[in-house]
Amino acid sequence: MTADLALRGGTLRAPALGATLLRCALYLGPLSVAVAAAEPLGQVAWPVPVGALVLGWSVAHALAGVGALVARRCGRGPAAKLVAAGFTVAAALWAAAAGLAPARLVGPDRLLAVAIGVCGLICLGTVTAALVTRTEAAVVRWSLPCWLLAAVSIAGTVGDTLAQRVPVTALLPVSIALAAARAFRPVLGASPIGRLRGSDLRHGGMRLLLGAAQAACVALLWQAGPPTATSPAVLPLLAAGPVLEALIGWHRRQVQAGLDAAESDEEFRAHLGGVTVVTVAALVPPLAAGTALAVAAYQVPAGTAAVLVFAGGLLLSGVLAITLLLGWRGRTGIATLLAVAPPVTAFAAPLVPALPQDPLPIVVGILAATHLAGLLVVARTAADPRRMP
Repeated sequence: MTADLALRGGTLRAPALGATLLRCALYLGPLSVAVAAAEPLGQVAWPVPVGALVLGWSVAHALAGVGALVARRCGRGPAAKLVAAGFTVAAALWAAAAGLAPARLVGPDRLLAVAIGVCGLICLGTVTAALVTRTEAAVVRWSLPCWLLAAVSIAGTVGDTLAQRVPVTALLPVSIALAAARAFRPVLGASPIGRLRGSDLRHGGMRLLLGAAQAACVALLWQAGPPTATSPAVLPLLAAGPVLEALIGWHRRQVQAGLDAAESDEEFRAHLGGVTVVTVAALVPPLAAGTALAVAAYQVPAGTAAVLVFAGGLLLSGVLAITLLLGWRGRTGIATLLAVAPPVTAFAAPLVPALPQDPLPIVVGILAATHLAGLLVVARTAADPRRMP
């Protein structure tokens, strides 16, 4: 029995690695756009990128789940139509909100704030459409101009005079449109979406809340530290992308292999116990490293903020992995509660006089506590054969 399961997992290893790397490359599209758009992002108030992130990530999370269901029932065209319609509504809401918001929330250039939000939504819509239509490889190729503009932008900031003459800001919307055109190509000539089921709407609503909570965690860490110290948080989050994809993909394959190959409930429970041990063990290092760095940060007072932000990035990567894994195992409600706990607790923290006034140590401590609680929930959920997706 064990040999059968090992063989089943081994046959999936190489394709799974390629799929993981492909998804990571797909996510580089929005990231490269953010890097290339550093100059216009610096001209708007901070609620603009934060609001666009929360709106875009939550809508993408919801539409990715519902779009996958529609794609299985009706095909890629209707699924792409659903994603296009959802992000069109989101872009309209963003344009209305940015157009009516007070100037202190959007900055001196209201039109620029609208454009930044819409472009960000298009980027996330491109990724979502590629995922639900299974065209990741093609969209990655069409996203290469965005990568190139990001590289040119970085070269310009370090003093390359040739790169400084490239009109990155003017070329960026064209590059975004090219990738989006490829991602939404299945919309052309597609059949109608049809009526969504009640279960589809409930599934999408729960994923919308989970995505909003995850994005709020990222925004919380981003705003907790001083502006010059927030960039270290990006490093562990970037590194966590491939690892997170690999871990969740491995967990999925092993659970499915057990369901397919187990000949009795006892054999499946034993297999699931081993999978749980490995899964929980893989989620421990971010908690251990993040906590150790947070403690060590006070030994280097000159760089305390930067080290704390890096520690927060490690802990946040673990929280994101835990909530995504719980969402896949059908515990979307508890995953949402875990993800929303850090922002809610951080906002309530100033009401406790005994806590320090600096929000960064509080946020890092909250993320550590959330990570630990999430590990306990994952251990119970992963070992429960009744909690199958």
